[in-house]
Amino acid sequence: MCGRYTRYLTWSEIHRLYRLTAPAETRRNDAPRYNIAPTEEVPFVTAGEDGNHKLRDGRWWLVPFWAKDMPKAAMFNARIEGVDSAPAFRDAFKSKRCLIPADGFYEWTISPADGKKDPWHIYQPGHAPFSFAGLWAYNSNLDITSSTIITEPAGDPMNNLHDRQTRHSRPRVL
Repeated sequence: MCGRYTRYLTWSEIHRLYRLTAPAETRRNDAPRYNIAPTEEVPFVTAGEDGNHKLRDGRWWLVPFWAKDMPKAAMFNARIEGVDSAPAFRDAFKSKRCLIPADGFYEWTISPADGKKDPWHIYQPGHAPFSFAGLWAYNSNLDITSSTIITEPAGDPMNNLHDRQTRHSRPRVL
């Protein structure tokens, strides 16, 4: 969890929700995205060195700064239980935290009737936007910026669908 999510906020809505204070960049609005998958480019918000928040784009599949090749292991989620000690995540956990704008995400269950997977779209009341807690990295060897979503053991009612859930909240200042 989370292996797919949705984001249909416009660039100006993201700018307003996250109170981005850097001078407004000229950007095009993305088309709504209803099935964002690992390895795709996604926007995320970081705290800048100058105190301003910055909207970045990067691959959703963390590539640690020290990697010489693209990771083959699944790096699109990071378990909170080891994020501070796992070699792939610990450096990003210390200083490269981010918020990943979203409107919803998907989980799947196996149908008892036919054994096929049934998708569930999970979202906030009124389809309010929220943020996934995440980590990001820049790898100069491969010239790639990337991010990952932090997950934790699922609580009620999410544990009815999956054993993991994302760490998320309403948009807020980093």
